[in-house]
Amino acid sequence: MSLRYPGAQVFSEGPRHSFLTRYQSWQFGGLEFAEIHSTSRQSLQVPMPERAAPDSYYLPLQLNGDFHGGQYGREFRGGVRSMLLLDSQAPHWRELGADSHLLNVRLPKPLLERYLADPRAICMNPVSADSGQGALVWGFINALWARRAELGTADMPALADVVARMVAGLFGTLHDEEAAVSGLVDRQRRRVLECIAANLNAPRLDVQSVATACGISPRYVHLLMRHTGRTFSQYLLEHRLERCRNALQGRPGKRSITEIAFEWGFNDVSHFSRSFRKRYGLSPREFRRQA
Repeated sequence: MSLRYPGAQVFSEGPRHSFLTRYQSWQFGGLEFAEIHSTSRQSLQVPMPERAAPDSYYLPLQLNGDFHGGQYGREFRGGVRSMLLLDSQAPHWRELGADSHLLNVRLPKPLLERYLADPRAICMNPVSADSGQGALVWGFINALWARRAELGTADMPALADVVARMVAGLFGTLHDEEAAVSGLVDRQRRRVLECIAANLNAPRLDVQSVATACGISPRYVHLLMRHTGRTFSQYLLEHRLERCRNALQGRPGKRSITEIAFEWGFNDVSHFSRSFRKRYGLSPREFRRQA
């Protein structure tokens, strides 16, 4: 199992000879379905995912037996016909009861995040397949698995997209309800913009450093930035130029143009001058003279 999930540590209760797991997988359209039967109680722990681990979300469908797991400070214990999302690139743990049977769906992050802004916000929040939309998603995924031998390769990209849309629709409803109560997305967006503003003078400020500081993924930083109407790079450049423009309007001769550029995160004066002229129609020197 640890070969299929890099960084995972697998433990089993009972005598060594009683450890038996049957694993069968199928890949299509970027997705992977894996049916797992286990005769003994197992614990799968991922304290720190390896780089080789797929950058995906897992959607386990519990067909038989019980399930206990945790991620992002949330914990869930459930049984048959429960579904939830797990982030493959974040520490997590799972325990499966004896005679456990599940169908695990691996969804690439770019595919799911095309339709669901931040799946991590609803990881480890279970959904029941007993009724409503949960029952529809459960039935469709199980039908795909059962009829996989009948499907042609031409159908697979479209079907993978349907799965992603259905999963996003199912968990997106939950996410919308959470966001309405907690303002989660707005708070995260505010935190990202505040982090950028506080570090405009850091030459190496980039998406990764902001994501790390805010405890979110780089991809989610990009998604949050869409609300500003600019990419991360455009927003950063615009605000650095604005700070430089304000500084150039101060008393002349106190600081050189180069010093001002370096003070606000630019490490290439030529790039700064070109960007400044493009935005304001004047070179920094011309602007200072007019100011």
